[in-house]
Amino acid sequence: MILPHRALPLFRLALAAAMLAGASATAQQVTLERDSPLYAEPRLDASQVAQLKTGATGEVTGKQGAWLNLRTAGGSGWLFSFNVRFPSQQTGTSDSGTGSAAGRLFGSPRGVSVTSTIGIRGLGEEGLKEASFNAGQMKLLDGYAVTKEAAERDARAAGFAPVSVDYLDAKK
Repeated sequence: MILPHRALPLFRLALAAAMLAGASATAQQVTLERDSPLYAEPRLDASQVAQLKTGATGEVTGKQGAWLNLRTAGGSGWLFSFNVRFPSQQTGTSDSGTGSAAGRLFGSPRGVSVTSTIGIRGLGEEGLKEASFNAGQMKLLDGYAVTKEAAERDARAAGFAPVSVDYLDAKK
């Protein structure tokens, strides 16, 4: 079957969803890659349930954005998904096709170091065409504005000091 170029990402997404739907319903085991706090809720200001050490293992029982709900020997709670390694990403193991379907589909290939980042993706042409003005959101955004004087006062109160930075010469 030949797909138009624009339909290929949607086809891949549908294929991934179908593979995940057929995957085992059991929770996935993960290993912590760094010491991490375990929170009661998926937010940084939530109370801390436990402090987990590098190498600890747990069972993923849910996901919300970049957060994983994890059940460990130290307790159950939430932590960033970037702090764990999934089975197909385990280093020093032979990859004979073991691990979850999601880990095999989205995990890193053997011998590849993966760095994760969180960012904001811009709007594409289609998104811009579908966008519309929202006066309520503009009012909310305007509510965050402060005067230069207020910003400088708050910065000094937080211990920041002004620094002069020379512009780079673009010609060099």
